Amino acid sequence: MRASPLPMRHALPLLFFALACAGGGAAAPAAEEPRSASYGRDAQELYETALLAMRRNRCVDAEPVFSEIRREYPYSRFAALAELRIADCKATASSWTEAIAAYRNFVRFRPSHAQVPYARFRIAAAHYEQIPGEWLLSPPVYERDQRETQEALRQLRRFLLDYPRDERVAEVREMIAGCLRVLAQHELYVARFYLSRDHYPATVLRLRTLLTAYEGSGVEPEALLLLGRTYLRMEEPDEARRAFEELVERFPESDSAGTAERELRRLGS
Repeated sequence: MRASPLPMRHALPLLFFALACAGGGAAAPAAEEPRSASYGRDAQELYETALLAMRRNRCVDAEPVFSEIRREYPYSRFAALAELRIADCKATASSWTEAIAAYRNFVRFRPSHAQVPYARFRIAAAHYEQIPGEWLLSPPVYERDQRETQEALRQLRRFLLDYPRDERVAEVREMIAGCLRVLAQHELYVARFYLSRDHYPATVLRLRTLLTAYEGSGVEPEALLLLGRTYLRMEEPDEARRAFEELVERFPESDSAGTAERELRRLGS
């Protein structure tokens, strides 16, 4: 019996296989380079071009390219880096809300990425940059709303706990000190406001909050002196004495220490 012919879908692969084995004849055309071979390289070239523009303060040109990398090369390692650079561009433009959101998304969706500490630091720094500054015609910093200062302090302290050996620790400590100083001065301002209206318990509460929550602010000598004087007005000399003694013991070189010593002498007599 004569064998039935192979279906065309089976015959064509065998034909190509036979031609390849026979050798000789015209060389087969070179295969087109597969996309996978150039995928990472193309993403890298785009990223480096955009990064150079960003470093030259041309985020307006760089940001669309970073967005293109995220869209066209989502499986490249440069997609994650592009996300961070977009956030950096937002921060450069002082678009703090957008920058914080972008850094937070990076931390949320790429929790194991090596650049998470950087993103965490930038979140804290973005809040820190929004602390009210000193302007000629504006009230002092400590008289204004302190929500951003409080959030910056919270984020900075968390960073320090999570990354105690990070290369940015020294900078973080300086920023924490700045936050503490502003917040302590704010509490001192409010305490003086209450004292001027003879609201003594509220004054004491504010000063105790300052001394407990913002240790290291540098404002403690003023706070302890005011606390002692408030207790004197409240006719509580023992509490006043304790406040003055703490001031002299902890901050003997401060300008307030001499005043506290005089108050102690008066109390002794």
